Amino acid sequence: MKLVVSTRSDGGERTEEATVEAHSGGWRVTVGERSYEVDATHKGVLRSLIVDGKQYEVAAHPLADDRYRVSTYRGLREVTVMDPLAYLAEQAHGAQGAKKKVVTAYMPGVVKKVLVEEGQVVARGESLAVLEALKMENEIEAEADGTIEKVLVEEGQAVDGGEALFEVG
Repeated sequence: MKLVVSTRSDGGERTEEATVEAHSGGWRVTVGERSYEVDATHKGVLRSLIVDGKQYEVAAHPLADDRYRVSTYRGLREVTVMDPLAYLAEQAHGAQGAKKKVVTAYMPGVVKKVLVEEGQVVARGESLAVLEALKMENEIEAEADGTIEKVLVEEGQAVDGGEALFEVG
């Protein structure tokens, strides 16, 4: 199966083609010029991966469409996984900002601060709220440029992972 994988983190943005094939009870994953032997198990958003004999724990929180917020020992990044034709169509038609985006909580927690209000213009990556989870404060960021159409939470509110927090148009 061929895919286009885009990652975005504090270190920048990167897009590469990837191929995933069944191989020896697991998968052979090729990203760009590099190939990996991968075995995986999962429970909910948590994944235990064995990549070329080394074990990794990751959490992949679904966002909208084909996007995930992935947390690893190296930090947090946004990952988009698309088939190549969908990727080309999105690039050709500028679909990135064309539809309403729903920003969700990527883990259960309590909303400590709401940093925006309805009608406010925001840029992709701008902090919208602070979510406290596991005694750590995590910033929830805008996933696209746009205008806050609805604020769906208030400070002090408990939220579940995947719960809608904002609508950005």
